[in-house]
Amino acid sequence: MLRGATVKQLIELSGQHLSIRAIARRLGISRNTVRKYLRTPGLPVAKPRPRRPSKLDPFREHVPVHSAP
Repeated sequence: MLRGATVKQLIELSGQHLSIRAIARRLGISRNTVRKYLRTPGLPVAKPRPRRPSKLDPFREHVPVHSAP
């Protein structure tokens, strides 16, 4: 995610009718990132991701649980 100052610059450069490629070069970010921020009103919100399972999950029933002293 970009910081507010970068997003503000991106929007200002877009208002100056610069191309997406020119904005990306000037700010040093990906063209796809520029597109994403120009398409969405406001700041894009990250989608929630499902929790990844642990490598130990298949063995949970075999691992003893110790309480901390």
